[in-house]
Amino acid sequence: MKANKKLSLKWRIFTAFLGFLMILLVLLWLSQTVFLNSFYKAVKVYEAKQVAAEVVKIVNEDNAELTIASLSNTHDVSIRVLNSSFETVYATSGRELGFFFNNIPDDEMSTFYEKAQENDGTYYEYFDGFERSLAPKGDKPTQAKQKNAPTSFVVTSLADGANGETYTVIVNASITPVDSVITTLRVILITVTAATLVAALIAALILSAGLTKPLKKISEKAKVLATGDYSVEFEPSSITEIDELADSLNYTKTELGKIDSLQKELVANISHDLRTPLTLISGYAEVMRDIPGEVNDENLQVIIDESNRLTSLVSDVLDISKLSAGVQEMNLETLDLVACINHIIPRYNKLVEKDDYKILFDCGAIAASPVCADRTRLEQVIYNLINNAISYTGEDKTVNIRLLENADSYTVHIIDSGEGIPEDKLPYIWERYYKVDKNHRRAQMGSGLGLSIVKEILDAHDASYGVNSKQSEGSDFWFSMKKADWKPGCC
Repeated sequence: MKANKKLSLKWRIFTAFLGFLMILLVLLWLSQTVFLNSFYKAVKVYEAKQVAAEVVKIVNEDNAELTIASLSNTHDVSIRVLNSSFETVYATSGRELGFFFNNIPDDEMSTFYEKAQENDGTYYEYFDGFERSLAPKGDKPTQAKQKNAPTSFVVTSLADGANGETYTVIVNASITPVDSVITTLRVILITVTAATLVAALIAALILSAGLTKPLKKISEKAKVLATGDYSVEFEPSSITEIDELADSLNYTKTELGKIDSLQKELVANISHDLRTPLTLISGYAEVMRDIPGEVNDENLQVIIDESNRLTSLVSDVLDISKLSAGVQEMNLETLDLVACINHIIPRYNKLVEKDDYKILFDCGAIAASPVCADRTRLEQVIYNLINNAISYTGEDKTVNIRLLENADSYTVHIIDSGEGIPEDKLPYIWERYYKVDKNHRRAQMGSGLGLSIVKEILDAHDASYGVNSKQSEGSDFWFSMKKADWKPGCC
């Protein structure tokens, strides 16, 4: 058997958490050691450029000297402002030594002015690995390379003076090597990394276990549910999503329990409905076989009627299955409700004549009531509701059918005078397999599945429906369909 190589959720969370932490630590190491010098250098360069731009703005102001001195101290840079003759107007230094041009004569500053002119008024340049040495007064400074010498960065900008002359603003930042700082940071990072890894391992284990433990419980109980044990309960946890999952499974369990119970009832009910006509068919056939004189039209009619009853039962079960699965096609057309009802009522003539039933239809002054529907299915709805009313009507054996016209719809009421339905049972009578009377009562006509079929057909037509019932006063089953534009000849 092939081994399962998939990681469990616990270890997926654990490895993901550690992987994320390792990425953070690597980025921290790179930023604080490998790239620290580059970051530091970039920041110092940016500050020098900002200082130069600020000096250009305020060079003509009365308090320019104080502002320049403040900028020099704040950003630790050296600033010189030269006039058109390259004479120093303002000069400050962030510190006494270590700046590139602290000892450069003014006449050498003209080279920075020239380079700035060549570059649209702004010029900057690195002098890596060396700084000008301190030379005796009057002697020309020399450039001496030194180990770990600071990098010097010079920004030159040109500013227009109030009197028409051009000022040369030179800002020099000394970028000191940070090797000793990097060494210190490495020691700190090693300690922090070790402590973080240990803490992360513990946190990851606790987190992954906390998330997967309730899921494991749910998984185990779901397996029990799969065996058909609907008494299992899915307990909530401290995690919202797992709570929602537990609630969904509890709801699923309840609905599956209902369906299982109702299916058992359906099997019992259908078995009863099948057994009765089969017993009659078998009994009458045996009598006709054993007693030649019993072969007569009356006995044959019983066999035919019961065979038709079996066919009707099987057809109803198939109809429910097709409608629920959405595979029953609807052939919609505009038809007249009045004409449909008048077409169905004559089917009950024999029943009316034989058992004194009364089926009364009252449509008031409504001459035509056009609706858009599947003719066969709509007639099936009316037929099943009439059958249901006949089965449960009272001693007067009367079924009243009323058609009412509303603003935008027509409503059909089919009313019996039977015992009625208890109020607590009304919400369930449309459910598949549900029977108000658990002691099976064989309907006088139909299969006993009529209301389920009615519900499915009316849902497919997007029609509204319901029942009003009071015990000892009978039941009023109704449905409403929207009016349709009348098309001559459609019925």
